[in-house]
Amino acid sequence: MTAAEGAPPPAAPVVSAGTVTVGDLVTVGEADYCYGTGPLRLRLTAPPIGLDRVGLEWVELTGVPLHPDGSVAQGGRSRTVLVRVAALHRRFAGPAR
Repeated sequence: MTAAEGAPPPAAPVVSAGTVTVGDLVTVGEADYCYGTGPLRLRLTAPPIGLDRVGLEWVELTGVPLHPDGSVAQGGRSRTVLVRVAALHRRFAGPAR
């Protein structure tokens, strides 16, 4: 059955709440978070919001942004961003084959 024939859309990736946790370093590309330019490197300082809800496309992550060399960015101020669940899923899927 095709989408035109009334098939349900594909389900969003399921990522468990245990996938990312406080203290983890999350790196996502510009297209996978709102709002900013360039890749985002974030050391999580709070539990993710939304990963326990199946089917969400975006989750809220809060943490301290880091420069590529690992040093603290933006004066160490905490930042909250929306990140695509699929980007977190890819983080654990390994390199594409």
